[in-house]
Amino acid sequence: MRDFRFAVVSLSLLFACAALAGAEEKKVTIGLIGDSTVATTYGWGPGFSKQVTSDTEVLNFAKNGATLDSLSHKLDELLKQKPDYVLVQFGHNDQKRYGTKEYAEKLKSYVDRIKAAGGKPVIVSSVTRRNFGPDGKIAPRPVGDVLKAPLYEYAQTAGQVAKQESVPFLDLYTISVAHHNKLGPAETAKYDFNETDKTHFSPAGTDATAELVVAELKVVVPELAGHLK
Repeated sequence: MRDFRFAVVSLSLLFACAALAGAEEKKVTIGLIGDSTVATTYGWGPGFSKQVTSDTEVLNFAKNGATLDSLSHKLDELLKQKPDYVLVQFGHNDQKRYGTKEYAEKLKSYVDRIKAAGGKPVIVSSVTRRNFGPDGKIAPRPVGDVLKAPLYEYAQTAGQVAKQESVPFLDLYTISVAHHNKLGPAETAKYDFNETDKTHFSPAGTDATAELVVAELKVVVPELAGHLK
């Protein structure tokens, strides 16, 4: 009887260890989709990829000049790879094409498609452009013939869609504005891709902005904290 009990306990421990090992080996895939401020060229995406753990894969489908419309087919390609999470950040180019109402409808479509594919969408508001006003604070680009509405209105709309759809919202616009207001124009210049480009990132800007994303992602999607450095 003692040997039988010992065998049962041993098997139980063996199964428990196997289950634990399986849990530890589970890979997590995070998809990124958005415009050039996320893309591998000079966005924060490459910096983000460096800040995930070895059991986490990042699929960056962001493209330069992209809008929600133009990258719709790329979302389909991304979803075929069955990502666990998809971070969606659009706005910079969308604000040149359509107003916030259409933006909300198109963003909701992305959320619905990600959910239908079994993924978990995370809406990310656009990172700020790094233009400063006379007071030394971030000043939104003026609305005119080119822009349909200021970038902060698209950020607010993104938050509203996230709330309506009950999905996490990472308010990178507000976070990045506060970050650069604290740094000031001189330190912020280190983030610029070149002297005249206040939108895209230098390598230092890529990494620093990715740190902002990672820190907030741990808050809004706490189950991912173990997959982020």
